[in-house]
Amino acid sequence: MKTAEDYQRFISWQCRLRKMSMREKDGRPSAGMSAGIHAISGGDEQARMNFLINRRDPADRTSEFRHIIRKTHDSREWIKNGLRILAELHYHETDQFENELTALFGEDSPTAYALLKAGQCQLRFAEGSIEYGFDFDVRSLDQDDEMFQATYWHNHLFNPTLPGKVRVLCFTPRL
Repeated sequence: MKTAEDYQRFISWQCRLRKMSMREKDGRPSAGMSAGIHAISGGDEQARMNFLINRRDPADRTSEFRHIIRKTHDSREWIKNGLRILAELHYHETDQFENELTALFGEDSPTAYALLKAGQCQLRFAEGSIEYGFDFDVRSLDQDDEMFQATYWHNHLFNPTLPGKVRVLCFTPRL
C-alpha cells in the first residue's frame, strides 16, 4: 500500500519536472508529467494523459492566468508571461500542493466517460529511472469549482485553440 509520504515524494518530483519544463523546454511536458491510465486491477495501458498538480488556494494564480489571456490576443505573450510565473513562483513550495490531480478533456471524450464510469483508475508516471504508480478515485468537477478553473486557465495558456466546452476530472489518491 502506498503511503502519504510516498505521495509527497511524488509531488516533489512532479514540481522538479515542471520547473525544468518551464525553464528549459518552454513549458513542453516531459514524459514524467503524463501518466499511463490503467484499471485498478492492472492490465494494459488504456490511455496516456498529461495531468496537473494543483496548488492549495489556486484562485490568485488562476486570476493571473485569466488576466494574461484576456489582456492580449497574442498567444505568444500568454506563453511568455505564463512561463515566467510558472518558472519563478509556482512550483517552488512543494508542500503547497493538493493531493488531487486534474486533467482536462474534451466535453465528449470517450476516455473521460470511461474513467467516470469506472470511478477509479491507476496512474503510472515514469521518467528516466524514476517510477510512481498510485490508485485514484475519479470524479468530474463542476465548472465553478476552483480546481476546474485553475485547470482550464492553465491549459488555455498553452493551448489558444482550447474549446469553450471541456470537462475536468479530478483524481484523488487512495492512500
